Amino acid sequence: MLSRGTRSRGRSSARPRQRLLHGWDWSDPRIELEELAPASRVLVSGGAGELAAALADAGHRVTAIGSNHHQLQYARRRVAGADFEPGAAERLIDLGRGMIKAASPAWARRRMRQFLQEGDPLKAAEAWKTRLDNRTLASILKTMLGPAGTLSALVLRDFATPIPPHFDEAIRGRIARALRKHAPKENPFAWRLLLGEEMPGHQPPRVSPDAITWIEEPLLEHLERVGHGAYDAVTLSNVIDGADERWVRDLRKAALRAVVPGGPVIARSFATTMDDDAAKRARRDRAMLWGSIVVQRSTG
Repeated sequence: MLSRGTRSRGRSSARPRQRLLHGWDWSDPRIELEELAPASRVLVSGGAGELAAALADAGHRVTAIGSNHHQLQYARRRVAGADFEPGAAERLIDLGRGMIKAASPAWARRRMRQFLQEGDPLKAAEAWKTRLDNRTLASILKTMLGPAGTLSALVLRDFATPIPPHFDEAIRGRIARALRKHAPKENPFAWRLLLGEEMPGHQPPRVSPDAITWIEEPLLEHLERVGHGAYDAVTLSNVIDGADERWVRDLRKAALRAVVPGGPVIARSFATTMDDDAAKRARRDRAMLWGSIVVQRSTG
């Protein structure tokens, strides 16, 4: 935690100290681990380093890429066990959560911590439905995540990404479905999203930074530069959300060219999808945020 010059492990804060976008990764590595062949050469968005570390720890040969120098250096420190530092994403979530907590006693920190200790997914889902997913939550999210909402404006400013339409309703539904499937007591993403703290006892994987190849370069430029089949897999965060259609087409083409025949290109998105397989993968991701996780395989 960074707040008024103080630091506390595993807690986010609304006061940034550096230009950092993600202090935590919001991608569940279980999705990638299900799709990758053993010892894959995989290109991964650098992010906060947690996904890269999890894949390296599982025996994959990982290349982490990013064009944000501060973010990539933070990821390199983080995989070696450096303390969490809040990024713009965590500060935005803190802002929304703080407004909800101030308006709804059910969201008080003590009560939320008790809720997150629930080990039965069905009981957690019922508590969410009857106590936490209340009118106050619905109203605040609708106001903040609407086209003219405070969070929508800040997300656009910090990430150049518009909030998808009806995201307030979507996020409430995604939290509910995740709780039915993943008990909050064992879900570190639930603790991060709903409380802004690390789950007790949870430690992201740690590896030597030298076990990962670090590349500071724009993603599309790198994919267009490398040879055919340079990687066995590519996994991306939500880089396609709000992006120009031509850029997305070029990125998809370059990514499929960069992986071996049959290799997966994995892409998460906040947007809702009609693709059943992509929606099912999003439901398996414990992070509670994603509308779709598309896996497209190269045909060579």
